[in-house]
Amino acid sequence: MYYRISKLPICMAMAAASHTALASNDKSIVLEPSSNWHLDYADERCAIGRSFGSGDEKTVAFFQQAEPSDSLHWVVGGWVADRIDTKFEVQFGPGFEQYEMRSPMGLKVDDFGTAVRGTGFKKFEPENDLHSDASVAEPVGLPQLNPDEGSSIEWVEFVRGDRSYRLRLGNLEPVYKAMNACMTNLVTSWGADPDILRQRRTPPQLINPDDVRKAIQSHYPSTASALGAQADLQIRAMVEADGTVSKCHITGLTKADRFDSDACVVLLQDARFEPARDLEGRPLASFYMQRIHYRMRR
Repeated sequence: MYYRISKLPICMAMAAASHTALASNDKSIVLEPSSNWHLDYADERCAIGRSFGSGDEKTVAFFQQAEPSDSLHWVVGGWVADRIDTKFEVQFGPGFEQYEMRSPMGLKVDDFGTAVRGTGFKKFEPENDLHSDASVAEPVGLPQLNPDEGSSIEWVEFVRGDRSYRLRLGNLEPVYKAMNACMTNLVTSWGADPDILRQRRTPPQLINPDDVRKAIQSHYPSTASALGAQADLQIRAMVEADGTVSKCHITGLTKADRFDSDACVVLLQDARFEPARDLEGRPLASFYMQRIHYRMRR
């Protein structure tokens, strides 16, 4: 049996500082941390977050992964998110350049309210995972975060119009290392062997993506639709060496109380896979991940 630690507070080089909002002028706000980082060894994902400011200005920032990856998903909720709306400029500095982005509408974080989210620390160009090329030039192995990238980040700043809001994150190198350890633990809890997965040349490949996409798109949960609710979900499936799907699980990247498991039903019933293969071309059991974006038409 595999065990997961629920929550683990970790003390970084920069401990929780004064939570007073510092204003160099009325249009530039800096929020200091009001907590240490807390690492969540959850059953569905790895997440690490800390809060900033206090009272009406309280804001939360956290990073998360639902699968092994060389990038992070980030979410900022609360006071700052209320002020930047869904279209803004963001910079994870000093290591990355500022870029413009638009966050999905209607996202919420428990206890903080309005949220914005993104993937990685530069302009994200979405790819269609359902049409992933089966021929991979380099072995996919088991990706992980690069702590050197984390060491280049000390803060995140959001700009909307002539106003800016900066969160002093502290150096993210220890955050990256903690997330890598958490992800190895998580993959093991799925029943997979990280050492074997590091030998993957190719991941599982969905053979009938159009059929699966149409089946998923045909169902937008009625309760969520009536309320105008939106959500980002992630499917995790275990694809066996013979290409069959043995398990499927859905996680909510954002608050998704009114979204059901129809996508997993579709994957278990209708999806056909080419299994993952190792460096010698032999099939092996591996996980398959797919993100689903439920959006209301504007």
